[in-house]
Amino acid sequence: MFDIAKKWLLIGAVMLIIACGNKDKAIKIPNNIIPPTEMVGVLVDFHLAEAVIRNAQEKNMDLNQVSNQYYYSLLKKHGITRKQYGESLQFYTQNIKEYQKIYKEVVVELSKMQSFVISKKTKIESDE
Repeated sequence: MFDIAKKWLLIGAVMLIIACGNKDKAIKIPNNIIPPTEMVGVLVDFHLAEAVIRNAQEKNMDLNQVSNQYYYSLLKKHGITRKQYGESLQFYTQNIKEYQKIYKEVVVELSKMQSFVISKKTKIESDE
């Protein structure tokens, strides 16, 4: 009986070590997935497009036309397909640590842009 307990304890310890070791292991990104550095740029542009679309909505513009135009332009700009974008989002949401790293960079980039816009607006207002 004691040998069986040792066996299960050993199996449990090995499983725990394997589970802990996999947490920090770098994931392999498939070829059809947008690489993380490029994904940052794509997501930044999509968030900016969303802001423009929300602004268009407030001005009662045709949202379908505006959103289709922006999304098509962004996909073309980044040289990706709608399918590739969708598969990449799905891949990264299933690999949450990688997705969190990407979004930290997205937030940094958007914050830089916001700071730039605010500083320009402040400069214009002070020049008036």
